[in-house]
Amino acid sequence: MKKLFLLDGNNIVHRAYHAIAPLTTSKGEQINAVFGAARMLLKILKKYSPEYVAVCFDYPAKTFRHKNYAQYKATRKIADEELKHQFPIVKDFVRAFNLPLIEMEGFEADDIIATFVEKFGGKTCEIIIVTGDKDALQIVGGNVKVLDELKETLYDSIKVEKRYGIPPSGLVDYFALVGDKSDNIPGVKGVGEVTALTLIKNYVTLDGIYENLGKIPEKIRERLSIQKESAYNSRFLATLNREVPLDLELEDLKRRDFDYEKLTGLLKKYEFTTLMKEVLPAVSPKAGYSKKIIFDENSLDNLLDEINRVKSASVDIETTSIDFLKAEIVGISVSTDIAQSFYIPIGHKYLGSPEQLSEELVLKKLKPLLEDEKIKKYGHNLKFDMLVLKKHGVNLKGIYFDTMIASYCLNPSRQYHGLKDVVFEVLGDRMVEIEELLGKGKSQKTMDEVSVESAADYAMADSHYVLRLAEKFSDEIDEKKLSGLFFDVEMPLLEVLSRMEEFGIKIDVEYYKELSMEVGSRISQIEREVRDIAGEEFNLNSPKQLSFVLFEKLKLPPVRKTKTGLSTDEEVLKILSTQHELPQKMLLHRELSKLKSTYIDALLPLADEKSHRIHASFNQTVTATGRLSSSDPNLQNIPVKTEEGRKIRRGFISEDGFVLLSADYSQIDLRILAHLSGDENMCDAFAKGEDIHIRTAMELFGKYDDKCSSRIYSGASPDFIRINSANKSEANRSVAKTINFGIIYGMSAYGLSQSLGIDQSMAASYIENYFSKYSGVKRWIEQNIAAARKNGYVKTLLNRIRYIPEINSSNNQIKTSAERVATNTPVQGSSADIIKLAMINIHRKLKDEGGKLKDIKMLVQVHDELLFEISQKELASTAAWIKKEMEQAIKLDIPVVVDLKCGKNWDEMKPLVL
Repeated sequence: MKKLFLLDGNNIVHRAYHAIAPLTTSKGEQINAVFGAARMLLKILKKYSPEYVAVCFDYPAKTFRHKNYAQYKATRKIADEELKHQFPIVKDFVRAFNLPLIEMEGFEADDIIATFVEKFGGKTCEIIIVTGDKDALQIVGGNVKVLDELKETLYDSIKVEKRYGIPPSGLVDYFALVGDKSDNIPGVKGVGEVTALTLIKNYVTLDGIYENLGKIPEKIRERLSIQKESAYNSRFLATLNREVPLDLELEDLKRRDFDYEKLTGLLKKYEFTTLMKEVLPAVSPKAGYSKKIIFDENSLDNLLDEINRVKSASVDIETTSIDFLKAEIVGISVSTDIAQSFYIPIGHKYLGSPEQLSEELVLKKLKPLLEDEKIKKYGHNLKFDMLVLKKHGVNLKGIYFDTMIASYCLNPSRQYHGLKDVVFEVLGDRMVEIEELLGKGKSQKTMDEVSVESAADYAMADSHYVLRLAEKFSDEIDEKKLSGLFFDVEMPLLEVLSRMEEFGIKIDVEYYKELSMEVGSRISQIEREVRDIAGEEFNLNSPKQLSFVLFEKLKLPPVRKTKTGLSTDEEVLKILSTQHELPQKMLLHRELSKLKSTYIDALLPLADEKSHRIHASFNQTVTATGRLSSSDPNLQNIPVKTEEGRKIRRGFISEDGFVLLSADYSQIDLRILAHLSGDENMCDAFAKGEDIHIRTAMELFGKYDDKCSSRIYSGASPDFIRINSANKSEANRSVAKTINFGIIYGMSAYGLSQSLGIDQSMAASYIENYFSKYSGVKRWIEQNIAAARKNGYVKTLLNRIRYIPEINSSNNQIKTSAERVATNTPVQGSSADIIKLAMINIHRKLKDEGGKLKDIKMLVQVHDELLFEISQKELASTAAWIKKEMEQAIKLDIPVVVDLKCGKNWDEMKPLVL
């Protein structure tokens, strides 16, 4: 049978809104309901392939039911503004999907659906109603079913009767008795679900019940008698109207092709790149361009002459792997302008592949141009191309414009900066995805197995679109005054990061093997101890089994309930650990298991077999603040606060004859806060070389006695002493440190109370006291938030922009979060700016020194720290100028200080005094 799908649009939108966390575009517009509804529509169309479809909506006005009962739905909470504004957008998507959108004044979506069922139910098609609303179950029967897609349940008559105990035909009378709180249908007060079901089973209908009142027990009979009018009125309200005046035939609901132009505009506007890949066909560029595959030397020479003539080119390298160490070059795409693109195949190896120019010849001829500083190179993620070419003996120079970096500078809040995503969002064209070219899973090919023609089209599109994006982005960079950030910081940083990735950092392979065995043994021991305490065998990694042991066997008090049962997450275990040793051991078990799987065992396969060096990737376009991130492995997340975490750092070592040098900015975020706010108290502390955390503790809790070796404050408040009585020696400074950094991150009184383990009112008084002592900081925060509300963005010292349009949201949770971002970004982003400038300056000095580059390697950047590998004989002299370059990278109103440490491994490092 052909299928007719009738979708309750209102129900789908409401469920999506409440099921998906607040989701906003980079412009701050909330679109979680839109995304969820669009995804649901696509899922229905793709999964069930219905021949006929209609999406039905409530008309946004009072219905015939309100005329009968003014209080109908009166108790419903007024819809959030963030939900209201999404309905018109969802309807735009329905139209773009080319689906019939049906609504009728005076009626609800359920009534329209019921009318369609009445009209088409007898025809040769199966009708599926898509909704989570129970009202629709009353019209189930025969070829009519209700699909609750979220619960993956399809209701026919049998399933309805199994759920309610009565057939679908009895539901309206059942609802007439029990009422409906969500719609404010009163029903009969005092008649509950069990009684109502008994009455319907015995007398079938409401009429049957009232015809047999004498047979019903007196108490129930009295309630039914007194509330007869309410019962019948409730039945009227609950009954779906099957006579909505719809002038539509089945063929009017026939499914049609998407309106791709309209759909493209919507997907682009609301940044639904993941949905875009599902629904839009890949398209050729709107602006035509010539394509040429180069198979002969003469054509290659002509291309080289053209590059020499225009003095610029977009370059894209196609390889067999995204790991530069394993990557072999398959082909090189070049565009000299947006009108023409070329592809040079050199490594296609499939059966029947055409004869290609040799890699040796192509690279020999391209090398002088690729290494020519005067020829501007354009690309997207040029760092990867630099690394691949370097491995093949070519030093890519003249790097001028990376469109991935430009996209990031223009809008760091953009979710994705991949070429395909950016092209779609900026230019509106849907490019071929790599999965479409190579396939997925077990059948996935490598690029050398792809036909030359297909690879050429793919690669030439890349180099072509880079030039089109660069043209557009160049103007925007000028308009937004981002030229300094882009050309003087982010673009030069590409070369720095590529060198760091090329160098890598050495690990002690044997040490990690032993550590893995040691930690594995400890994990096994803890598992035995936990099972002994529990008195039974169970899977420690099973939340369900652990929950049974904790709450049923050991009778520990439940802390929090989730959809799947009682929670056993880390927060819950921490609370329970004060009451029993088993949760304590479970916390240690989880910590060790994570360290072993995420770090110890994961590091070994990443190490080069010969050099034992790990080559992590340093990412410029991930964090919205401007900070770098790292991956494969994530060096920035290696824990350092616990002994177990420090053991992992201990395995990062230097080569023989070399040492590791750590150069770490001291309290740089707070120094930047002092500079930005101009707070007299904070600036004074830094100008005098004081420890800002000690100064803050002194301001908040009393006078600090610098003669006391245990660092106890005289005159400390009773609250402070009580809280920190266990360890007065360092607790005072630790609390002050938490408050100092908490202010930067916009920590609330609740957040501070959780961090310090104190009462929320006390935490609030600490914050109030802090701002009274550092009034300049409070003033700057208030002014900065006000400016962000007005402008929709904040800036760093180097003019890096971060858009925060959600700061004007009517949703208090979203607005408060945006205010924290507005406070933190100028500080943390400026820290990122400073360390990037330092990295660039140090790299340039190393290049100028020539031969010293071999003896001094910049290896890792983590937060405010740079890690170097330096020849022992060069250590003293090198450390001095590295410290100087970092401290002078940018001039602040207060001193910038860099602390130096050195050692043979990354954990056991001693302060280096120059």
